[in-house]
Amino acid sequence: MNDLIKAGDLSNRYGVSTRTLRYYEEAGLIASRRTNDYAYRMYDDANVKRLEQILILRKLNISIKDIRRIFSAAGSEVVLEVLGKKVDDIDEEVALLHELKEIVITFIRQIEQADFSKDSDVKLLYDRAREIKTQLANAEYAGNPSPVHRLFEVAEKLEEKAVSRLLIPDNVLKRALENVYFIWGDGADVAEELGRRHGYHVYHTCDHRYKHSRNADPQYQPELSRDVHDFYALDPQDAMQHETGVVHDYTPMVIMDLVQLLAQHEKVICENDIDIDSIMQIVTHAVIITNDKNWDNFIEGYENDIRRRDISEVEKEKLIRKLDAVWGKGKPENPRGATKHDVKQIIRDDSSTVEHIADVVEKYFGLPTA
Repeated sequence: MNDLIKAGDLSNRYGVSTRTLRYYEEAGLIASRRTNDYAYRMYDDANVKRLEQILILRKLNISIKDIRRIFSAAGSEVVLEVLGKKVDDIDEEVALLHELKEIVITFIRQIEQADFSKDSDVKLLYDRAREIKTQLANAEYAGNPSPVHRLFEVAEKLEEKAVSRLLIPDNVLKRALENVYFIWGDGADVAEELGRRHGYHVYHTCDHRYKHSRNADPQYQPELSRDVHDFYALDPQDAMQHETGVVHDYTPMVIMDLVQLLAQHEKVICENDIDIDSIMQIVTHAVIITNDKNWDNFIEGYENDIRRRDISEVEKEKLIRKLDAVWGKGKPENPRGATKHDVKQIIRDDSSTVEHIADVVEKYFGLPTA
């Protein structure tokens, strides 16, 4: 036992979450063990050293896929190939940063020469600021291939620079998103109907979940990075925590998608799950659509899966009761907790047509009617 270290202690030592450790295990990069008399996940010296190597490679922004290739190879060819590619990426990053520098300098000159008494000048500066913000958000700060003893310090400084450039006041982001109409809950068909009526672009967050999961970093987006082969096989409590975590993790990515879409479309409808708590201060237009049973189709699919399982009826009913308790089936309040933000709630029943609900949303948003 003296040669092993608990997951929690390893997490504290290296500043990584236990979820990240679990993700590295699921990816086959490290392995833990349990003994009959000890319930905690434990790591031996070999896996601790392997974790140190992983963290160094992650600071160099090496992907999990490439790290797996490096560890699987017998010689040094793969690691040299990966690091060579990283040098090329850094060269591209340097070129991009030089370009961004010129854009910022141009922006400063425009501010110095602008007449703020004219709305057109203010709008010009705002549009240019949004353009710069988008380009900055797309820049990846890959890090610097410094010697190991300097790597962490340099990487932290680069991360601080990236964060400082991307800290945008809420009022600025709220203005950037003022032409986004958020529809949460059971409203995919309503969003499509409004998009058809008004020619607005419709963005369904669920359509982009796979893309966001591929770009996720397990250190910062652990649930979005987590490899869940069968969501419905999870315990209801774990399923709820996983789904809530996934939505939280991909919300910043959704916001950046919306900012970029607004450069191409006058107005955008954003439909489906997003972390309401974290974005309400920057939302101008939002409704949530629920059915009269306050029951989510997503959760209904979970219950149907339970009923199909090859287990006893007693076990099925036990799981369904737990599902109801965890997800809030039949409760009068919104199951996603949106009502605490005074979001307009529209309830649809079996007799509600898509056109009728779209009319209600249209009127609430103040959109032009035919």
